Amino acid sequence: MKERWIWLLRYAVVIVLALVLASALGEMELFKTTRFGKSGLNAARLVQFLGFGGALAVLWLMAQRAATLLPGNDERWSVLKSILLPLATLIVIASGHAVLLYVLGPLMNKAWQQAYNWVAIAGIVGAAAWLVAALFTGSSSLSPLFRTGRRNS
Repeated sequence: MKERWIWLLRYAVVIVLALVLASALGEMELFKTTRFGKSGLNAARLVQFLGFGGALAVLWLMAQRAATLLPGNDERWSVLKSILLPLATLIVIASGHAVLLYVLGPLMNKAWQQAYNWVAIAGIVGAAAWLVAALFTGSSSLSPLFRTGRRNS
């Protein structure tokens, strides 16, 4: 593995450790029985939120850094470079919906739950549209979609 990409392994180890620790600590009886007031929120949910949310944040940062390091002038990597950040954003938003419910779920009533679900759906659709636009334009930036006039080829 090239020295320039060794950080990728470190990010992957952090993600795996965050997922394992969140799962293990979230299942411990001590964390399940320790509550925050009468809200239904317990330490297990908080630990799972922090672990899984941290793993998602590191995944997004990893995709962002990888996209900046990929060569922009090489045709072999151009598609991956353009879709890496939109794809990671779609994964983070879709997974983040469930992760946020660890802390928000016990605090929300049915009406707030529906509103939260619709916001998540809008975010997922927006991220999916960004991914399709990145595939269509060959750029993770949305500016090529809004250009007017002819392109110089």
